[in-house]
Amino acid sequence: MNVAIQAQAADVEAIRELLSPWDVSVTNLDEADVVIVYKDKPMETKKTIVIPSDSAECMKWVKEMKLTVARKPGEPVFVAASKQTVLTIKPQVLYCYDGLVKPVPRDTPPTLGEVDDNLLFLTLDIVKEYDKILDETLNAKPSTAYRLLTSLPFPYTIAPRRLKDFFLKDRAGHENFTLCDKLQLDALRLILVRAIDKLFKEEIRKKTWNGKRYACIVTHDIETLKGLQRAKRLKKLEEKYDVASAWYIPSKRYELNLETIRELASYGEVGAHDTMHDGKLLQLPEEKLVKRLHEAKQTLEKITNCPVEGFRAPLLQHSTRLIRALDKAGYSYDTSIPTWEPMHPSTFGPHSIGTTHPLHVNGIIEVPVSVPQDHQMIKCLGMTLSRTVETWLEIRDTIKDLGGIYTILIHPDYEFGSPSGQDIYEDLLHRICADDLALFAVPSQITAVNENKFLR
Repeated sequence: MNVAIQAQAADVEAIRELLSPWDVSVTNLDEADVVIVYKDKPMETKKTIVIPSDSAECMKWVKEMKLTVARKPGEPVFVAASKQTVLTIKPQVLYCYDGLVKPVPRDTPPTLGEVDDNLLFLTLDIVKEYDKILDETLNAKPSTAYRLLTSLPFPYTIAPRRLKDFFLKDRAGHENFTLCDKLQLDALRLILVRAIDKLFKEEIRKKTWNGKRYACIVTHDIETLKGLQRAKRLKKLEEKYDVASAWYIPSKRYELNLETIRELASYGEVGAHDTMHDGKLLQLPEEKLVKRLHEAKQTLEKITNCPVEGFRAPLLQHSTRLIRALDKAGYSYDTSIPTWEPMHPSTFGPHSIGTTHPLHVNGIIEVPVSVPQDHQMIKCLGMTLSRTVETWLEIRDTIKDLGGIYTILIHPDYEFGSPSGQDIYEDLLHRICADDLALFAVPSQITAVNENKFLR
């Protein structure tokens, strides 16, 4: 499918990002099968999708078409990925057109309007919604409690774990949550793709993960020396099932056992997890931030004698500035942003990026943590290990339908690393490895999507 995008440069990149999981080539107008127009007047010489906006050019075109447009506060909009998976988004504004618009059939998504067989427009500004999601996620305002804890002259980790768990405990009762109503960015993707499907009268082919339907990534954050000691036992279980995983290690928080770290890197990969794991990354001036990130990378590279391409921030900290610093420090990818968490440490509330697919942000590939991590499930939601595994497997069905990345985050320091927890972890490995539709990979392989070598 060849698509031309008629928009300003920054908006073109947003639209390309929304289309990235599909087999779409962005080309010029002459070669395009479909033209997507945003903040501009459509040429109307080809099959065209108009993304509405309040721009002067768009409003001028609406007037010329003898359409009237009304705006109303966003109501929940539903878009189907499959019969089993229906995503929800509540946009800021819905555009309601009247005039020469054809009556919309009942089975047509409420996100679409149609003038004729060659002209279709959306009823929400998906580019503005995309920018809003990114801005609210990357630049979320930290809570007062988080700012207080991380501004102290000593690391937040000095506080008793029970006290920290008490503050993070989610009292809103999300135990029966589903992922479908948390995937707003993926809903935007589907809205655009369904419009192309309708206009072109043919479904766009979804890219596969090297021939597989979705990708599965097993990752671990090792916060303490006890966690590092337990890591080898989890690794042996993974080798039994031929699963290579990623291990994120702070470079200065505890004494690093060189033999253990090299062993972890030999079957999987090692990534950086800051230097001290003190929660202060977001407060550092940019020069000091880049220096600290580079130091963590160099330390682990000297130990493993392997490139360290990836980073995961303690407490899953993230910001536009932090991602920009990772690029300057020489990393290829970051995996610090949750698809959704019920009680994120920095906001002390629900927090999400709303996608199960990788994103390109400030020169870095962001691989989302698409499954709420073990700490969130056990400490925040109060689930048992067994219930956590069952919930993770239910979430997998949604991610499989979307063809995204199933990213599991387990701390060897916590319950899964204990002797009793290891049996439940092996059960999880056994069950996820039984799915032939999954491609098991480490995040550095996922970054090959940048060169179109892996996702195809």
